[in-house]
Amino acid sequence: MFVRLALESDFEAIMRMGAANVSETCPGEGYDTAVVAETLQRYLDTANPTFFVCEREREVVGFLQAYMLAHDHRAGLYTVQKVLYVSPENRGTRAAVLLIKELIRWSELLGADRIEGGNDNSFQSERTAKFLSHFGFEQVGFAMRKRLEERSDGR
Repeated sequence: MFVRLALESDFEAIMRMGAANVSETCPGEGYDTAVVAETLQRYLDTANPTFFVCEREREVVGFLQAYMLAHDHRAGLYTVQKVLYVSPENRGTRAAVLLIKELIRWSELLGADRIEGGNDNSFQSERTAKFLSHFGFEQVGFAMRKRLEERSDGR
């Protein structure tokens, strides 16, 4: 089992796992393959976001999506762990550990001064926090959300 940067040939697996992730963690929300395809194209064009995949026996079994951002109030940058997903049959393996370790390594190589991440969908939040704390992450504040009604024009 190992982690590497995603290749274009991995996009089908990432899209499949992304749909499963949304179904599992955000039931009732839509999953737009065209939007995901645009996000993956942005990865190829700009490396922001960046996608890492975990491969086991030549099969992609998990992925991590991360962003690099400049601070708004000072010099420097930080990274954000946006999505961490491991297929259900591969949970409990080293896949998530390897993906987080690669995120940390990548962030250090970029010269980032912190990594933000966690869980913003209420799916196993305590378990996610406990997992990330093993890597030195700490809880800072609280994530808040206000759902707005969808307008008739789809926005």
